[in-house]
Order: sequence, then C-alpha cells, then structure tokens
Amino acid sequence: MRIYEAMFLMEPVLASDWPAAEAEVNRLLERADAKLMGIKDWGERKLAYPIGRQKRGLYALSYFEAEPESISGLERDVKLSEKIMRILVVRREEMTTEDVEKALRAEPPSKTPARGDEWGGRWDARPRRDRPSDRRDGPPSDRKTSAPPKEEGKEEKTEKATPGDENAKAEADKTAV
Repeated sequence: MRIYEAMFLMEPVLASDWPAAEAEVNRLLERADAKLMGIKDWGERKLAYPIGRQKRGLYALSYFEAEPESISGLERDVKLSEKIMRILVVRREEMTTEDVEKALRAEPPSKTPARGDEWGGRWDARPRRDRPSDRRDGPPSDRKTSAPPKEEGKEEKTEKATPGDENAKAEADKTAV
C-alpha cells in the first residue's frame, strides 16, 4: 500500500455541515478500499472559475493509504458523486505517518494570495514584452515596424494586368527595371 494525498473540492453547502463532508470522503475511500490516515477542513473559498453553477467550494485535504489500482475507481466514484465537484490525488512517496500528522496540523494557506508580488506590481499593469509590436514604452509612432524603410528616389510602379495577359506583364517588368 502507498500513501496518497488528495484534495477534495466539495459543494459549498457542506461548509456548514463538516461531519457530512467528512462522511462523504470516508464513504468514497471505503469504496476504494483505502485506509484514511487523516482529513483536514481547509474551509470554503472562492473558485478561480465557476464549476457548474458554483462560484465557491469547500476544500478538504486528506491523506490515505491505498493500492495504486484503486485510485481510478476513486476518481470514477467522485465523478458520480453529487457532493464532490473535483478531486486531485497525488502519490506521496517518501512521506511517513509523522509527516502526515505534521501536515494535518499545519495551517492552510491564506485565502487571499498576494497577486503580482514576484515582479513588484499590479497583475494587470504588467507590460507584455514577447513581441516588439506589444511594447508599451511609447506612443505608436515610436514603435518599431516590420516594414523595411523605403529608399529615396526609387518609386515603385505597379500596373494592373489581367492574369492571362503575358505581354502586359513583360512590359511592366521592363518599366520597373
């Protein structure tokens, strides 16, 4: 048997009834022949995007021991469950029971993460620098263009010719040279 860590994302109505949420996780793990080592309530949080019609969800972190073959059955049962919206299961290779207890005692991360701290600014004001045309350093007239500069004294002459008129094309080539 191996140790797994699973994050369950449940319906927000279960936030007020934690024993019912814990019972649902226990029921799913028993069906998968898994032994629950511990579960922790991470609270109700706003979702990054709506899932179904839900904009909030209850998160529950759990650790359990199971055979690798039973994980696919657990994921199938979660898809069939009406109370659980998503699950993420990760195998924890070098985790001991003491590490599990320590992880369950730790505080969950902040509900409002700081956005844009890695580069020191607002997340929506960050300039894009992946193409020269996306630069925001100056007005559009200062931006580089992809067209080559025109040479002075040389004018381009274009004449319209029908597709089958080869004589017109030859005369147009002579005047362009």
